[in-house]
Amino acid sequence: MPNKEEDKGYWKINWGRQGRVTFAYLIVFLVYYGIIVNLFMFDEGNDWFSFEIVPGSRPPVTAIPETVKSMIFWTYEFFLPSFMLPCLLLFFICFWLTYKEDIAHYGIRASLWLVPFIIFEGLFFYLIMFGFSLEPFVLQFASIKGYINLFILFGINICGALSGMYFKNYIKNLRKI
Repeated sequence: MPNKEEDKGYWKINWGRQGRVTFAYLIVFLVYYGIIVNLFMFDEGNDWFSFEIVPGSRPPVTAIPETVKSMIFWTYEFFLPSFMLPCLLLFFICFWLTYKEDIAHYGIRASLWLVPFIIFEGLFFYLIMFGFSLEPFVLQFASIKGYINLFILFGINICGALSGMYFKNYIKNLRKI
């Protein structure tokens, strides 16, 4: 049996379904907020917002602007200034998740679970940057902008997932002809 690929010293990772979902979630974790933060975490003087007071720096930052705190939870406000990159990222990841699945409902379900993942990711980043507070829950669940953000995220994910499903069906029908 030395002809088997495992015996030749090669190793292979079989990503399969769970690997694709994990990879997609990892991309969203690293890139979704990364696009927004890298574009909008600068003040008027093009200096990075500091979350701590650095001795010897020009006027020390004592208060973080509210836009910095809300940008974590109201990401839809930053879609247009960022050339729709976060929106396109979500759309194409949901498209890819559904297109690659044999059963489209698995991809749609994985796409819909991205929304709570993004919300908890925002809570996690807020906890790291500003410490524990109830303000994230107020920003996300006690304001109309928080619910608008949820509806927009669900809409983007559903559109991407359904587009992936319909595109896969279209390709299958073309192959039958």
